[in-house]
Amino acid sequence: MHKNNSLSRMTALGNLNPKIKLAIIIGNDFSAALICWMVFGPPMATFIASEFSTGILVILFSEWLSFVVPTFATLLYLYLFGFYKTVIKFFDSQDSIFLSLSGSLIFGFTWAVMHIYQFNIVSTSFLSIAMLQGFLLAAVFYAFLNLTRDMAKFILYPQNTNADAKNIVIYGAGQSGNELYQSILLDPSKKLHAFFDDSRDLKNRQINNLPIFGAFSRLEELKVKYPDLEVLLAMPAIKTDKRRAIISRLEAIKVAVRTVPSFRDLISDQKKMADIQDLSLDDLLPRGRFAKDTLKLMSDRRIFISGAGGSIGSEITRQLLDNNPKSIILFDISEYNLFQLERECLAQKASANLSTKIIPILGDIKDSKNLSFVFKKYQVDDVFHAAAYKHVPLVEDVNNIIKASENNVLGTLNLANISIEQKVKSFVMISTDKAVRPSNIMGASKRMSEMIIQSLNKQQSCTQFSMVRFGNVINSSGSVIPTFLDQISNGGPVTVTHRDVTRYFMTIPEASNLVLQAAQMSNGGEVFILDMGEQLKVYDLAKKLIHLSGRSIASKSGGDGIEIVEVGLRPGEKMYEELLISGDLKATENSKIFKSTESFPSEEIMTVVIKEIYQAIADNNTDALIGIFKSNIEGYPS
Repeated sequence: MHKNNSLSRMTALGNLNPKIKLAIIIGNDFSAALICWMVFGPPMATFIASEFSTGILVILFSEWLSFVVPTFATLLYLYLFGFYKTVIKFFDSQDSIFLSLSGSLIFGFTWAVMHIYQFNIVSTSFLSIAMLQGFLLAAVFYAFLNLTRDMAKFILYPQNTNADAKNIVIYGAGQSGNELYQSILLDPSKKLHAFFDDSRDLKNRQINNLPIFGAFSRLEELKVKYPDLEVLLAMPAIKTDKRRAIISRLEAIKVAVRTVPSFRDLISDQKKMADIQDLSLDDLLPRGRFAKDTLKLMSDRRIFISGAGGSIGSEITRQLLDNNPKSIILFDISEYNLFQLERECLAQKASANLSTKIIPILGDIKDSKNLSFVFKKYQVDDVFHAAAYKHVPLVEDVNNIIKASENNVLGTLNLANISIEQKVKSFVMISTDKAVRPSNIMGASKRMSEMIIQSLNKQQSCTQFSMVRFGNVINSSGSVIPTFLDQISNGGPVTVTHRDVTRYFMTIPEASNLVLQAAQMSNGGEVFILDMGEQLKVYDLAKKLIHLSGRSIASKSGGDGIEIVEVGLRPGEKMYEELLISGDLKATENSKIFKSTESFPSEEIMTVVIKEIYQAIADNNTDALIGIFKSNIEGYPS
């Protein structure tokens, strides 16, 4: 009911003609000036009357100019400089405060000058009294301006009394924090208690009667008082290291943290300050924030992307599209994924006024006839091969080994042969750290694909084959992060396979951009390995997500909080992953991309191995296929 009354008052005022609203506001300030003159006029008239030995009423009647001129000058100044365009709820902004203060000083100073000029009294006592009263008048007028607008704000925008409102604090009391505060004033679902900032200049100050704290101990006190407390991080331009340090301290308090969009999104108009969102996954990784590099060689190309609807394939598509190539052929076996990606690409194309031709094609990389037709029709220049079955436990299932290997190995071989046949300029295969001394079928099939690509590159010179190997990407299909978040939102438990399992993590946009950068460096035959940073314990990542969701971890003896349960290693799962099979890493022009020279079987051996794989798959002989992997892949099974 309270909210409805407030909204009805706002609606009633909002329906008034703008000229009428302006007249009401100016009339209010005119009345304030009149009251000030009525308060200060008689004492000044009394003093002047004593100087001239004249009746006080005569003086009051004759000094009307000392009211008209200051009032007109002040109201004209406030009008010309936009004071009357300020929305009431934003009156406490720095610009509005400056205008009201300067306008009040103009009013008081002009009042004093008019008295000195009109009555031509030059005595020291009169000058002192005139200037003193001018400053007092300015202070009173300033108080009137603020009082009337505070009253209007109180009437139109009452304090949130919703008992179910989310208790929040804003971390960052600068411009971004102020803008965020203004954007949530009318949100009855949120109740703001304080600002936090580590700036010494802001310590012990206030924003609209809300305190600015610097000590995390005050945040801990608020967390005890309001268990559901949420921190809105309003520091979009802060340096990565400092941001991480703040998030780490907030994690220790076990308070929920959300953030405003990044500075990059704000200046590009992709998002607004009010678009509060979950913490970026960049903030959870022990690596710097990703800054996308521009591409140089893709603008005049016809590009084919297999597995275009997947996590990596779709992001490669988005970033390629930014560079406006001639065409992008989106090739995927999933109708739904392809439809969604095409729709997104068309929207991106229209928004950026791009000329790229978007060509969605349903298909299977094992279908030679279809691939030959597509490549010939669209004159493909470059291939990014991202299609693969990659969910480790699913592929490890005995019922799926044949089909997964057929897709990953023979599909790759088929796509590579078609690329050679159609004289494609470059072919980049997306690989995985699970191909290094693999412990599972998925990794073994990807390693066999790597060996095929290396062998084919050596056999011919028409197509430049290369591959890019990296670890886990966050939010890809099968990624652990979405699973953890779903489990936390459902109250737990959060399941991990083993508390000591470590993994490399990278965001999808960063991995995709580095793949594209590596493609531009390729001369054929390279094994590009991405710098994945430090390995991170999956168990620690689960704890971090729980804490930054504002929840606590249940103890072994039970109690409130989210429980973390170890369920044991899954089939084919390793405790840790590797990126390098053998040899040394060589630096490239990009500090996050390295090259490795790795050995691979001869052409003769690979010919025999491929024939054996074809036969094992044709016979649906899982044991034979596994035997081939064991005989030819280093480390399988580990």
